[in-house]
Amino acid sequence: MKVAVFASGSSGNAIWVSSASTAVLIDAGVSARRISQTAEGLGLDATELSAVLVTHEHSDHVSGLGPVTRRFDIPACATAGTHAAIDRRLGKCPGRTIVEAGTDFEIGDLLVSPFAISHDCAEPVGYSVSDGRTTVVVATDLGVVSRPVRDRISRADCVVLEFNHDEQMLRDGDYPWFLKKRIMGIEGHLSNEAAARELVSLGDGPMSALVLAHLSRENNTPDLALTTARDALERAGRPDVEVHLAEQDRATGPIRLGLDAQLTDVTTSTGVQVSCTR
Repeated sequence: MKVAVFASGSSGNAIWVSSASTAVLIDAGVSARRISQTAEGLGLDATELSAVLVTHEHSDHVSGLGPVTRRFDIPACATAGTHAAIDRRLGKCPGRTIVEAGTDFEIGDLLVSPFAISHDCAEPVGYSVSDGRTTVVVATDLGVVSRPVRDRISRADCVVLEFNHDEQMLRDGDYPWFLKKRIMGIEGHLSNEAAARELVSLGDGPMSALVLAHLSRENNTPDLALTTARDALERAGRPDVEVHLAEQDRATGPIRLGLDAQLTDVTTSTGVQVSCTR
């Protein structure tokens, strides 16, 4: 499998997840043009997309949804509550598909498992996506890590996990109190410290890659997030986990997992140049 974060943050979010034969986009908070250009720059083909999996209706996750679904002729998959909220904001998307937390469905050879998250919107979900051998979990925009979320993280090979803010920076910063309270609340955003606590209890699960996502530009820094995550992985006895940083204005990846990673290792060691992008 491959994972690439096209954009991550309050100005727009889009994450590519693909198997050997199926590709999906998780959220479309940037333009269709940017999706196409970013994919091409990473050696991916946006015309291979089969669906957009929408986590929730906030504009940084859906501002490009209509153009993306029309340009690539693909459905928007979201919960009933999220679809209703999108309808009020953007109008109905073509080819809409309603999904439900706790109910798995298939797209091509991918098994998609939506799970409920805690955020201040209609009916938000995170997604677990698997090709039967390798599993990717996307868990961002959540104020607290619930037991179902923790269970998904513990069984994933790659986790895209929110590291939104440093708690001290947020408290000392210029945001008004009502906004600070919202971000710190159980329906807000996950701090570096809260995300790190989940990593400390990681144990010997299958995780091989971690992507730090949705960093705040005002209340966090890449160095703080990376240091906090790596320290937590050290305490968990998991220095083997590769840590990647997702950014707002620059793509991350593609990160190769499972058979893709094995093929990359083989071609690198033998010096044979073989395309691993499909």
